[in-house]
Amino acid sequence: MEKVTIYPSIMCCKPWEMKDYIKEFENNGIDGIHFDVMDGHYVPNIMLGKDDFDAIRSITDIPIDVHFMCVEPENFFPWFNWKENDRVSFHPEVCKQPYRFLMNIREHGLKAGYAMSPGIPLGYLEEALPVLDFVIFMGVNPGFAGQKFIPNGFEKIARIREILDKADHKIEIVVDGNTTVENARKMLEYGADGLVTGTSSMLKNGPEYFAECYRNYMASIV
Repeated sequence: MEKVTIYPSIMCCKPWEMKDYIKEFENNGIDGIHFDVMDGHYVPNIMLGKDDFDAIRSITDIPIDVHFMCVEPENFFPWFNWKENDRVSFHPEVCKQPYRFLMNIREHGLKAGYAMSPGIPLGYLEEALPVLDFVIFMGVNPGFAGQKFIPNGFEKIARIREILDKADHKIEIVVDGNTTVENARKMLEYGADGLVTGTSSMLKNGPEYFAECYRNYMASIV
């Protein structure tokens, strides 16, 4: 199996622990920091904004994996001070021109991805294969941490993998939602490449225990 990419969800950290967690992310070679932007419209929650992004950017060079859970995400994109190799995903069904937006993200030197909520047709993926770098598969209904994995989640990962394998380049599948050790094993078995991790996996005991949680998690899922 290729290396599993890990994206800890910074919204699951207490604000006063973020700096310490980010130091641990650097020490342990984390692939990117998952950063959820919620507008209170696409999901019934409001979360992380430009000031939070700038604060994180000021203390680390780790790529930031921004997930726009927003209506018309293209309008939020210019607010952020992007750095090459940052990652941007959004929900295509609430974007006016999703293909164009993927191209715009890539033109900024960033990785471009779709985020697929439960129940959203996978046909969106088939139409955008040439300009997709990754897909965030939502294994829970977006908006809140700590939910249960959806009933048909594993089968849907397999369907996404089948579609993405038609592309002429590698497109990563990252699963976001209830990525416990038990679930993560099956997610990888069904075709996932990466995992967004939070309170169900390695951000539950405080930054001083992150390295231990990370090692145990990785040893248990591969």
